[in-house]
Amino acid sequence: QFEAMLKAINAAGFELWRVDLLADYFLPRSSENVRTLPGEGVAAVIDAAHKYSDKTIVLAAYDRMPLPLLRGVRSWSADFRGESRLAGSILYYPNLFEAAPLAGEEPLLDPVVAASNYPLVIVQPETGSQRWRMNEVMQLLWSAGAPAYVSLVPEVRDWFFMHPPGEDPHETRATAAVPRQIVNFVSLMQAAPKPEVFREIDYTPSAAASVRGLVPVARHSPAPPLTLSAMQGDFDFPGYQHSVTLVNFWATWCPPCVEELPSLNRLKQRFTGQPFNLVSVDFRESAVELRRFTKKIPVEFPILLDLDGKASLDWRVFSFPSSFIVDRSGRIRYSVNRAIDWDAPDIYAIIEGLLAETE
Repeated sequence: QFEAMLKAINAAGFELWRVDLLADYFLPRSSENVRTLPGEGVAAVIDAAHKYSDKTIVLAAYDRMPLPLLRGVRSWSADFRGESRLAGSILYYPNLFEAAPLAGEEPLLDPVVAASNYPLVIVQPETGSQRWRMNEVMQLLWSAGAPAYVSLVPEVRDWFFMHPPGEDPHETRATAAVPRQIVNFVSLMQAAPKPEVFREIDYTPSAAASVRGLVPVARHSPAPPLTLSAMQGDFDFPGYQHSVTLVNFWATWCPPCVEELPSLNRLKQRFTGQPFNLVSVDFRESAVELRRFTKKIPVEFPILLDLDGKASLDWRVFSFPSSFIVDRSGRIRYSVNRAIDWDAPDIYAIIEGLLAETE
């Protein structure tokens, strides 16, 4: 429904420029390439739009692309002399953080956030992956002097306007509302003051952690409790004491999460009869959705329901899937922030080593 949404935006009176920065830079499409894009391309587009017509200009981007957008706005506003017609930017479910950290470590906001003071609106899905980190984002933007606003979209997740039409009535309604909302957002940003101070930034792109498998956790912190209801209804999580526990955070809409399910099933079977527990924590999906999913793809271990996303936040889960291995004393010993093959000798050795430890 994305293309239909763009046509509706155009019909609402907006002239659309679709810019593919990765193609312009001859870069392959990846999250890391988007995250580390410089802002010069965006600045050039803003400059060209000023020369092309006398219309009001508004920028929009989603997911990781708001980072180069903010860099470009900052670069352009520092160099521009004259009357600005840039109203501001609309950022849809933005991921404004640096490279994904190791599972269990706090993510860091990209330095450009603290240097952004041009008007902007963040459109945040209520069940989106960064929902509970928006307070941190907004506080930093306000500290930078940005007239920044957030619009919470109820009952939808990230990428809501990219999904097939009619798949979810909440997403259909939210997508249909986008053109009208843009009109309101533009009016809001036009009325906001434009920055008079150029904020300096020392930007060096951080490198993504190279994770191929389980990573030892240095601090051995106690595992947060999991007081969640289960899809199965009758499952009572026994806690961590006396058993090695694998906790897997996932969602059905995450392809890598789904890809590793068969190997997780086999891992569970391998350690049957030993003091080993495997539980998964699903991110913000209902038991009805999960039952529908598990009829097609079997999941042979308990699924706990993180309905509000707070458990994932407590475990500092930034990306999906993220998994943690907890020892028999309840301490986190290993983590991984990507899908891996769990049915592998190196994984067996780690679990067997933890099973052999005394409590």
